[in-house]
Amino acid sequence: MREAAGQQHRTVVEGEDGDASEIARRPDPYDEYATCCSALLGQSAWRPPVLEPDSDSHPSIPLEDLVEAGVIDLHEAPPTVGATGGDTPMLSAKDVRLGRAPSRWGDACAPGAIEIRVGDIAVAISTEPAVRVCTDNGVLLGPGIRLVRADSDAIDAYFLAGILRAAVEAADGNHIDIYEVAVPRIPLAEQHRYGKAFEQLTALEAALQRQRANIGLLVRTGFGGLAQGKLRPVAGDE
Repeated sequence: MREAAGQQHRTVVEGEDGDASEIARRPDPYDEYATCCSALLGQSAWRPPVLEPDSDSHPSIPLEDLVEAGVIDLHEAPPTVGATGGDTPMLSAKDVRLGRAPSRWGDACAPGAIEIRVGDIAVAISTEPAVRVCTDNGVLLGPGIRLVRADSDAIDAYFLAGILRAAVEAADGNHIDIYEVAVPRIPLAEQHRYGKAFEQLTALEAALQRQRANIGLLVRTGFGGLAQGKLRPVAGDE
């Protein structure tokens, strides 16, 4: 659903107590604190993949050769796809970095517009590079993103995304030619195992980010409630 742009709201204060309707809209500190606690306690335990040393040497192939072989296609959207607006959700480079749903809108009829498919890999290469496997159809590719589309009968998407992310992060902010990324040549069944491990690491990262956000809100709510006399420590909780 497309969100309408918010309008700035000005609070009217009447006397020392403020506007009654404005106060009524404020969240109850205890409810907010309890919700944060439940969110933290309800999070499943982190489960990193079990990894072991690998002494085997794997031959590799440049991604460019996979493109030439027709196993991988690379796409980029023109800047015009979102220049005039539209009614189709569009993935931005920032969406890729934050791991969130599409936040922009684009014109699916614009020349050169690319529609994302499930399993496509979005690579945002900028000052904050990021790699993400797309899980929704019908979303437009936004400017500033390389789309890597692999033949699922030859390459596991999560495996390839993990290889690309490792290469982008190893560049440490320096320019990287995605065509030169070395892709290990391993059987598809083994790719699936690697892809599963990469997927688990990504889920672990997302869980950590959610926990950080919940802890931040919990701490702010706790400090505010205690300082304002709206919350108090439970007797005996020492």
